[in-house]
Amino acid sequence: MAARKYAPPRTWVAEGGEWPTGPLVDDAPPYAVVTAAVVARYRAAEGGRSLRLVARTAGIDATSLGRMLSGETVPDVHTVAVLEDALGVPLWPSWEERAAARVVEPPTG
Repeated sequence: MAARKYAPPRTWVAEGGEWPTGPLVDDAPPYAVVTAAVVARYRAAEGGRSLRLVARTAGIDATSLGRMLSGETVPDVHTVAVLEDALGVPLWPSWEERAAARVVEPPTG
């Protein structure tokens, strides 16, 4: 299976918002919403540990982790799972959290 091409998740942040806390635009794709939530939860759980330490503990590349944290890339399931193990917390958001992350744009016209 060929790799999918995604717009960087951070490109879906609504005007005036910040990566990863958003808000995200209403039509943000699920991958952007989930990535933002994973990154926000990671930041809340890392507890001052360096990116390199967490990456080493998780057995992943520090550069790849940095790119995910900056919103450049979408993590795969393996990455999320090993980060959850390394940090000892769930990173994947619930459906309710995903829905709350979007901005509902008022109708125009």
